[in-house]
Amino acid sequence: MSAAVTGTAAESNGADLRGATRAAVRDIAPCVVAIIPFGLAIGSASAAAGLTGFQTIFGAAIMLAGSGQLAAVQTIARGESTLAVAVIVALVNMRFVFYGAAAARWFREAGRTRRLLLVFPIVDQTFVLCQQRFETVTDLSWRQRYVVVATAGLGGTFVACQAVSFHVGGALPASAGLQLAAPLVFTGMLAGATRARGQGVAAVTAAVVVIVGSGALGPLALPVAAVAGVGAATRKAVAS
Repeated sequence: MSAAVTGTAAESNGADLRGATRAAVRDIAPCVVAIIPFGLAIGSASAAAGLTGFQTIFGAAIMLAGSGQLAAVQTIARGESTLAVAVIVALVNMRFVFYGAAAARWFREAGRTRRLLLVFPIVDQTFVLCQQRFETVTDLSWRQRYVVVATAGLGGTFVACQAVSFHVGGALPASAGLQLAAPLVFTGMLAGATRARGQGVAAVTAAVVVIVGSGALGPLALPVAAVAGVGAATRKAVAS
């Protein structure tokens, strides 16, 4: 009887984890589609800025933050110092400090090392998606599987697109591509969090901020657009 019960529990857990995998794949699908042009644009911009292939791929993998990496590439292209690059990237990526503090609560039952490994690769898209999913799912194994699959899908796509674009040799129009790609990324990021009319409002707001404010804000246009898009979607939801 004990063996039968144990076997049933294991099968149930396996089914739950397969459900986490399916949920993660389904949730990140619009984000993956949206992040492809962004990764291509950053890879092209990196080639144009004179970075090596290793520097481009290493930056993509270690940061997993398109806005921060783009800020670094643009700052390097202007010939700024290493300190200036570090300061700009730190400012652009400051939001991840708050993400990490919030996400750590999702895995408080895990050990410190595992918790750090799970929280480190969380980006804008996965943070928004996890907030939604983890409101109703408290199982640690399910949450871990969801984050690992979502991170692998988004991160793998992002790095691969940069590698392909870099080796194309700058054939993509970097400036135009970046302006078009950023709103698409925000659309994908907000797809799961803002439904129906709210999604459209968020996407349009982010696109307008990026296109209109890119000249004045420079690398900060992307995070500002993200905040503006989320704010617009929130106001729309409250008003509805």
